[in-house]
Amino acid sequence: MSGFDAFNSVQPQKNPKCFKLRKSRQQGYYFWAAVILLCIIIFLFINHFVMLRSYNRLKNDLVKAYTKLNDQVTTNNDLVKNEKKLKKENDELTAELIQLKEKYSQTSRGTEDLLKQLDDLKRSNAELAEKVKELTNDNIALQNSLKMAASVGVKPQSYTLFEGLEQRDTLDRGEYLGKFLGTAYTPSKEECGNDLGITKSGEPIIPGVSIAVDERYWPFGTVFYIKGLGYTVAMDTGSAVKGKYRFDFSVLDRNFALQLGSRKWDVYLVKMGDGNVKDIKL
Repeated sequence: MSGFDAFNSVQPQKNPKCFKLRKSRQQGYYFWAAVILLCIIIFLFINHFVMLRSYNRLKNDLVKAYTKLNDQVTTNNDLVKNEKKLKKENDELTAELIQLKEKYSQTSRGTEDLLKQLDDLKRSNAELAEKVKELTNDNIALQNSLKMAASVGVKPQSYTLFEGLEQRDTLDRGEYLGKFLGTAYTPSKEECGNDLGITKSGEPIIPGVSIAVDERYWPFGTVFYIKGLGYTVAMDTGSAVKGKYRFDFSVLDRNFALQLGSRKWDVYLVKMGDGNVKDIKL
């Protein structure tokens, strides 16, 4: 068959319906492909949105965790600093405690020494008190002897013998007044103009105890302690006894009075009188 014949030969004819159907199928494929692609895009968008939110949430959680971690680190650093500070303070307190223990030990030893010294002082004071008592008793004994000696001599019509001082632990000398000019006298006619033996106070003379004073300064009944003569009582006055720092000591023996003579005596005020010489206790 020639080419012409072949060209002019009968060709198979295409079916229009078949073509439309094929075209319709192709469009359906494209549509579903577009739908699927759109679904994929929507799915990817939603997935991206969800992942973005998760990322932001995770980011916020990480930021919070990081902040907490920083706070915890700061807290830990503060704790470390406080620990170091507390350790330093503890070391200082320990050193102070050691020093206090040493001081306490020294104080305890010092206290023991002080207690020992106190005991020694107590013993010394007891011994001193005993010696003072002995000296006081010796003084009283000498006073009693002196007053007994003062009672020896020419007796006046009225007089009272001193019974003596009682034993005691200490002597109450009272307030020191100073040095007085002292003399001695006897209740005789030659010195007093009579031998009645009655003092200016109205009471009988007590040899070795009664003294004449200036009544302007010392009321009757005033008690003195004269160093060397002992306790005396203002009971009399005299024409030659003038002034605050003057007294005349009573004795019964003229020679004894002359031996005492005129001299300065240390005088103490034991009790100021009120004009009454009765019931006076020495």
